[in-house]
Amino acid sequence: MADEYVKLKAGAITVGKPLLFNVYNAERVLLLQQGQVVASRDLLDKLYSRGLYHIHHAHVPLRSSSAEASFDDRRSHFFTELPDILEDIETVQTYISHAHEESMRRLLRLAQRIHRVVEQDPDAALGVVHVNTIEPSALEQTIFHAILCDRMGVRLNWDEARRLALLQAALSANLALLPHQDKLNRSRHQLSEVQRSILRKHPELSVQALQKAGCEDERCLLAVAQHHENIDGSGYPQGLGGAQIVPEAQVLALAERYTAMITQRAYRPRLAVDQALAELARMGAEKELWMALAVELTRYPPGILVELVNGETAVVTHRGGGSTPPRVRAILSHRGQAFSSAYLRDCRQAEFAIRRIVLPERQPSMHIAQLWPAGSF
Repeated sequence: MADEYVKLKAGAITVGKPLLFNVYNAERVLLLQQGQVVASRDLLDKLYSRGLYHIHHAHVPLRSSSAEASFDDRRSHFFTELPDILEDIETVQTYISHAHEESMRRLLRLAQRIHRVVEQDPDAALGVVHVNTIEPSALEQTIFHAILCDRMGVRLNWDEARRLALLQAALSANLALLPHQDKLNRSRHQLSEVQRSILRKHPELSVQALQKAGCEDERCLLAVAQHHENIDGSGYPQGLGGAQIVPEAQVLALAERYTAMITQRAYRPRLAVDQALAELARMGAEKELWMALAVELTRYPPGILVELVNGETAVVTHRGGGSTPPRVRAILSHRGQAFSSAYLRDCRQAEFAIRRIVLPERQPSMHIAQLWPAGSF
């Protein structure tokens, strides 16, 4: 079997953001644990020069030579699968860009895999979306879009074929924009005319790339083509409105807009979950689709930080429902000092009730394995 430890790629880790995976040295000794924040540029440079990450094989990898191998039935969740899925998204997008004959089969298998992992633990998947909200990379945002689309498709009771078409659209809609997306997100200046042109053309260019690669799924192609159209006709590239825009495109647009609103960019701060949902409603999101997102997220979705009445900062790990409050684990004391562990708090008790959502400028380190233990659901 090929070496499962892979050298870190540019952009894989960033100062001020929680690590999405464990980082090891050449001797396979753990250097930094998943969820810990890289605090300095000096540490970042050392990790890039020495660091490796491990690609898990809890499922049959996309790169398998066995075309239709069955998936492994062992249970895991999105945090444990994340490094491998990031690798697979990059591989699939490269295949599509080069019109490789295997492109569509690989895209479908990746969509199936993502749905399966999300379905096994939706709370951990939503945790992935909300933990890493400070300047996520373009590939990370693609994962967020796919997770949100999958959950909305399930909430809307769409059949498997429709959900998979939506997921494939989420994984490929920004294909033509990816070479420019990270630079655009980091820019503090207004878009140039060239950048604006690329932005407005990317739905059509992504559709063309999918067609050249052999995509024949009309639902997928329409979702990609229309995901920047607006109900009031003010969108692009065709200025469609109302019922002209297919529901799949509207769901993908909601996922992208929600992700953009809750993530911090160089040129603007992020919004809290309730603020983002209110803004989406104000923008005229179709009510049934908006409700699918809002109900799925709940008031306190997994991965967000909340301040408790006793002053502690906690991570929401599992959604609540009805009279049941969300499950939270405290990670910082009332003085802002990091706890050695993530302590379960009962929000039904007065001192541990949630006071408010907090949006720190820099995410605190988190013990992901304590927040979302694999196999614990």
